[in-house]
Amino acid sequence: MSRDIKVIKPINVTKDESGVVGIKKKRVAAYARVSTDYEDQINSYKVQCEEYTNVINSNPNYIFSGIFADQGLSGTQAKKRPEFMKMIAKAKAGDLDLILTKSISRFARNVVDTITTVRELRELGVEIYFEKENISSLDPKIDFMLTILSSIAQEESRSISSNVKWAYDKKFKNGVVDARRIYGYDVVDGKFVINESEAEIINKIFKLTLKRYKPSDIAKTLNSEGIKTIKGNPWTYGTIRHILQNERYCGDALLRKTVCIDYLTKKTVKNNNIADKYYVSNNHEPIVSKEMFDSVQLILKDTSSQSRNNNKESKYPLTGMIICPKCGRSLKRQQVNRGKNMRVVFNCNHYYGNELLCNSSNPDYNLIIEATMDSIKEIFSNNNVLNNLFIVFNNNVALNTLRSDLKALKDENNHLINLHHENPEDAHIFNQIEHNDTKISALEQEVLLGVSSSVRLDYIKSLVKSELENDSDLNIRDIYSLVIADAQKVIFVISPTKTRDELISKYKDVLDVESILSKSFVNKSGTANVFYEVKLYE
Repeated sequence: MSRDIKVIKPINVTKDESGVVGIKKKRVAAYARVSTDYEDQINSYKVQCEEYTNVINSNPNYIFSGIFADQGLSGTQAKKRPEFMKMIAKAKAGDLDLILTKSISRFARNVVDTITTVRELRELGVEIYFEKENISSLDPKIDFMLTILSSIAQEESRSISSNVKWAYDKKFKNGVVDARRIYGYDVVDGKFVINESEAEIINKIFKLTLKRYKPSDIAKTLNSEGIKTIKGNPWTYGTIRHILQNERYCGDALLRKTVCIDYLTKKTVKNNNIADKYYVSNNHEPIVSKEMFDSVQLILKDTSSQSRNNNKESKYPLTGMIICPKCGRSLKRQQVNRGKNMRVVFNCNHYYGNELLCNSSNPDYNLIIEATMDSIKEIFSNNNVLNNLFIVFNNNVALNTLRSDLKALKDENNHLINLHHENPEDAHIFNQIEHNDTKISALEQEVLLGVSSSVRLDYIKSLVKSELENDSDLNIRDIYSLVIADAQKVIFVISPTKTRDELISKYKDVLDVESILSKSFVNKSGTANVFYEVKLYE
């Protein structure tokens, strides 16, 4: 009995709902990608999309299942190509039979991504056809060929990455700055041009920082005024701090702030001593001075309590500014009594548990606020007091001398650093550099105090010109550094250089300083009075 062998061929037919039998059609999609957005590449992108649409629609055995196309994206990482990931998800869901693509390099430049994807889809019965290489993922030789071809594509990607890095290196060395739109600047013909209305906000942000406002409180201030970011969003701590640290606002540009450490993943990290940085000075017109910018950097770095001034956004003008003359503790705004007898006072929080800590009286809130406004108007109506105030501020803002001394020390240190590179084992040079660094830090702090005082002085002088027509425009914190009050007496302290914490720590010394202005004040209704003094503390 002889054996009989029959060939059973696959039946590539399907039956529709009406029972009509026809050839089973393949659900076909195409993937296109260009890695840059230059005009010629955009044309290539459009051509790929149009070509594959025509190819699929013109084949009677194909069902058009979409064109998936990533424009201006690198092929080194699949997960960063949204259209690619959507196509793979559709294939895994059983909605695709065939994927057409121009070449392996268009599909992916990463060897692992290419082989992994091909194998996953092959197990699901989904075919990928690479047109340029004329190869199908169902071909038995595909794994070997893909390893070689995708390795070539990956090497091409590495070569492109090296070329791009070389181009950037050349631009950086030549000080070429790519101008991109940031808050405060428009970009015209590739150059930074100041946006005047936004520049006012940038100036305000820097000046508030010099007055020891925290970034979070600056954000609250801007949001309360209805000011929006460049994207129309509310301000946050992060956006304010980013602006304060951006050297472009003082007309400079730091190049290569980040570096790419892996051409496949495109992962970038901060350039902390990884590669050369380039600092371009006077690249464009500044919004703030370099001195102001440098001073703000010192404030951002300094976290000590002595450097804080506790300025913050508050609907109550003396919050955090007013202390008790007996114990030096902050007075809190508080409502006392109920009903018709309810009134608002500044309370010293006399008790901690059951222990009486301070027996000072509670000054009336409204009376103190009225006295504060009256004292400011008295200052600006008295030329002798104003002149005395300006003299004290000017004496403490000796910026020209400080600038000269600071520049001389920095120039000397730059010379010493060059000598140190030539003689790295010379301990004398190294010790002199460290000694100069200490003196530079001290001088920078003095410059900071001078710049902060200068900003306050400019504000005070602006009030002289405005003639104090509107009380709501007054910022008490820019005039007074500290307020010391009880029910009988209020002392308003102006200090050109001392922070609020420093003044509080020496409040007893402050009380002994001779006043430059004094007055017995009666409120508008004539029902209450308080004696106040204004003191200058250097």
